[in-house]
Amino acid sequence: MTENWITVEVVLAQEMVDPVADFCHEHGSGVVLEDARSGLTRITAYFRAGEWPDVSPHLDEYLAAVHEIFPDLPEPKATTSHLKNENWAVTWKKRFKPIRVGKALIVTPPWIQPASRGRQVIIIDPAAAFGTGTHETTQGCLILLEKVVHELMGKGSEPTLLDVGCGSGILAIAGKKLGVGTVWGVDNDPVAIEAARRNAVLNGVADTVTLACMPLEEVAGAWDIVTANLDPLTILGNRHQLVALFNRSLIVSGVPLDQWSHLKTQLTEPHLLLREEVIGSEWASGLFVKRPLGYRASWHS
Repeated sequence: MTENWITVEVVLAQEMVDPVADFCHEHGSGVVLEDARSGLTRITAYFRAGEWPDVSPHLDEYLAAVHEIFPDLPEPKATTSHLKNENWAVTWKKRFKPIRVGKALIVTPPWIQPASRGRQVIIIDPAAAFGTGTHETTQGCLILLEKVVHELMGKGSEPTLLDVGCGSGILAIAGKKLGVGTVWGVDNDPVAIEAARRNAVLNGVADTVTLACMPLEEVAGAWDIVTANLDPLTILGNRHQLVALFNRSLIVSGVPLDQWSHLKTQLTEPHLLLREEVIGSEWASGLFVKRPLGYRASWHS
């Protein structure tokens, strides 16, 4: 038996994505995040038609409240359509295909078993949380993470990894599958941590990846690699903590291209050097190292 569904597409600035996607996760039955146009993201959310009359006014109020918090950003725009006489589960799942990232990884939803051809398979349930491998920010982080893990392991070390704002857990899981020793993922959103734990189980790494719900300021220790796929304000507001937490490499993303120059300038003066960057069509990611006295940056691939 099929149900009728309501599809809502919200186009909004990156800074608004997390709270609005949280709302849609809480009240709906599936969320897809995609790049829209310059600096904007499209959230596609699915709601049961019978529940939509109750949810609709609350979503409108929520979007208005989020815009009040960010009055200088474009107002989020929502459009609604009906999925009549369709099997929503089939329709929704058709949007997700395995994605090859870098040289060693392939990201897939759990209902597809891709031909890996020597790649490490990362299984991510796209209904669970944010970070499915489709977004440029996630892909940039994965490419840089693969490269730096390969370099460190080539030197005979088993690196450690901290993923800040872990979302779906994709970076922490990828790190473990690439050969990282100790792996932690932290997020201040309990929904994200719950989703990350489910994905860790799907990938058989639940016993070897530690996932914790905590704010960044409570995280302690020193890690060879720190990944932070966040937003520019969060990265810059916590840059001293991020610098203190890593020994070898800091990978940051979640930065629209028009903000990338400013952010990397703020990070490289006076503490860090930019070793490599991944520039997508709308977003940028960067790999940073600490600046030793007299050091000159170069990357040997």
